[in-house]
Amino acid sequence: MESVVRGIVLHSLKYGDNGLIIKTLTPNGIFSFFIGSYIKNKKNKYPFLSYPLAIIDCTYYKTKKGKLPKIKSISLVYVPKISGYDFRRQAISTFMAECAYKFIKEETFSTNIYSFLEDSIHFINETEYLHAAYPIQFGFKMAALLGFNIQNTDKEKTNKLFSIEKGFSLDSKADLDFNDSCFLEDIISYDINQAIDIKIPSSSLKNIFNVLLRFLKYHFPEISALKSPEILHNIIE
Repeated sequence: MESVVRGIVLHSLKYGDNGLIIKTLTPNGIFSFFIGSYIKNKKNKYPFLSYPLAIIDCTYYKTKKGKLPKIKSISLVYVPKISGYDFRRQAISTFMAECAYKFIKEETFSTNIYSFLEDSIHFINETEYLHAAYPIQFGFKMAALLGFNIQNTDKEKTNKLFSIEKGFSLDSKADLDFNDSCFLEDIISYDINQAIDIKIPSSSLKNIFNVLLRFLKYHFPEISALKSPEILHNIIE
């Protein structure tokens, strides 16, 4: 029996000589599929599977329990218009893809996660101006959807500092000083599809980004260190 599903490719793994296993985030959860052969006439039939967070439609055969569904055909649904020619967008896309693959799990899945990721993919490729703070915004908003919300619900912002353990609080053992805490609060106040329109010193951006990485490590200790931030450190300015 054939079925069709739309999904975002989180990861692909070569299997045997010509096979692939792809892990996808769909509106209904996380699923893995098997591609019997991705080579035709010595060429890759699906080069777009190597794109960061490719959005695809796949037709697959349902199989017996315990076996991966087998792909019949795949088509690329969304073709990025800008990111392939923009180093900053490429680097941010790679960071988003690594975060999605490592942090989004079946037990924490929700339809909001899928919508959030799909909206983010469209935004970074279509917005005219992509602020260097976007990886920070993406990381903290993703963490919020996974159960670690730092949004300051107290309208009075008097002297509240940000700490990795407690979020925004009056705790003197903060990880960001007052100015950078205010910048972070401004960054996460924007909707994920809304262009950030504030001037932030590069030193503050780098400091807040490093705190984001420590925040993710603190709340997801089982996850190995991210590799993509090595590139982002050079473009956050």
